[in-house]
Amino acid sequence: MKKLVLTLVLSLLTLQGTLLSQTPIVQEIINQANIDSLIFFVEELSGEVQTIIGGSPYTILSRKTGQPGNDKAADYIQQKLESYGLTVYNQSFGSTGRNVYSVQLGTNYPNQKYIICAHYDDYTPSGTIAPGADDNASGTAAVLEAARIMSQYSAEYTIIYALWDEEEQGLIGSDYYATLAAAAGDSILGVVNLDMIAWDSDNNNIADLHTRSVGTSLYLKDKMVEVNTLYNLGLNIDIKNPGSTYSDHASFWFNNFGAILLIEDGTDFNAFYHTTNDLVTHFNQPYYLKMSMASFGTLATLANVYDIVPVELASFSASVIQGRIMLEWATASELNNNGFEIERSVDGNTFATIGFVEGEGTTTEPNFYSFEDLSPFTENYTIYYRLKQVDFGGNFSYSKTISVEFNMLEDFVLKQNYPNPFNPSTIVEYNLQEAGLVSLKVHDVLGKEVATLVNEEKAVGNHSVTFDAGNLPSGVYFYTIRAGNFISTKKMILAK
Repeated sequence: MKKLVLTLVLSLLTLQGTLLSQTPIVQEIINQANIDSLIFFVEELSGEVQTIIGGSPYTILSRKTGQPGNDKAADYIQQKLESYGLTVYNQSFGSTGRNVYSVQLGTNYPNQKYIICAHYDDYTPSGTIAPGADDNASGTAAVLEAARIMSQYSAEYTIIYALWDEEEQGLIGSDYYATLAAAAGDSILGVVNLDMIAWDSDNNNIADLHTRSVGTSLYLKDKMVEVNTLYNLGLNIDIKNPGSTYSDHASFWFNNFGAILLIEDGTDFNAFYHTTNDLVTHFNQPYYLKMSMASFGTLATLANVYDIVPVELASFSASVIQGRIMLEWATASELNNNGFEIERSVDGNTFATIGFVEGEGTTTEPNFYSFEDLSPFTENYTIYYRLKQVDFGGNFSYSKTISVEFNMLEDFVLKQNYPNPFNPSTIVEYNLQEAGLVSLKVHDVLGKEVATLVNEEKAVGNHSVTFDAGNLPSGVYFYTIRAGNFISTKKMILAK
């Protein structure tokens, strides 16, 4: 009887595991983890291959604090994240510190966040060359790979892909971020920290998972263990509770946020740690792939990643035109696209809907859209915009956030023409604080009117007009603007 009961229990557990494992999107994300992509990112970050940063070739020989390669690595990270269509933020601290992170807004709970992170700086006790392939290009590359894959999906919760600086100096970058987040009351639901995840010299697949009774940490630990089991990833996870505080997850514990650390087996320590021999050639690549898959699957499960983004946004830009802001965007393809809500913000955090543009439903053809913000503000602002793409079922996803400088004038201004002297044409620019009737005329030195450039109603903002003096003789001329109570005159020289 006992044997029968035990068999039944095991059968139920097996059935439960089988049922739980049938999450196609999570399995799909795990399957997309690519060891060639991971290794190439590490090779670029550790200087084993040359990369392109800002359009120029560069070899990152060291990510040690104070070395030029450290800031170049941050540029590389920013460039990668932006290439995935993500909004990227640089967070400076101290004299040289620079965190780089990107935000993928959640469709249902945009203010509730999960973070996948790693530190990108490295260290060597002597000299300046510090390739840091395992410590911690391995973790950094895994975060970039997570962004490459999951940026093509929607998630109910916001995902932050974060790369910290100055971990080697005492968790400085992550502490700066976590402390500000706690002070601001950010809703960080969990943090998955990756630090040194590619060394396994004895090939036993042991991974240390550090957790504590802080916030959601134990829940996060359970989720990673569950993902490893359900998706047959093959890691032998060793739980460390209470976990150590030597990596960036501890910054979040200290601020009462839930966090876990995934790291290689501490009893099989990397023999090349903090040396010039910390190179990709020493990686256990199958182990590295399993560690990356475990983190991706955990994040996808936590954030409730649910489908591929139905609209492929090819471009999104903003420009200021005569006191108005023109938004333009293009799509490469659309699936079930109802349209776009246009959202605006003055702080980059709190957005309000200001309009809607209908989509093209389902199409594989490129489409171009525009929206004119006719009355942005009456003061100087950096204005932020984003698109909320909505399908016919009510599902939605956000574009990256873009910004534009909008400068309302403190006064009327008539600018000096350019070029000056000129032959035979020149441009006159003027700014209007208020809309109204504008007169702009040109006179010769005797006061005779020789041209009327403007005599009509004009909107608030910047304006320009071209004056063609091809039929006039060389000499000095004066141009005068009248707009309401504003009158101004400037001199120009026609030199044929």
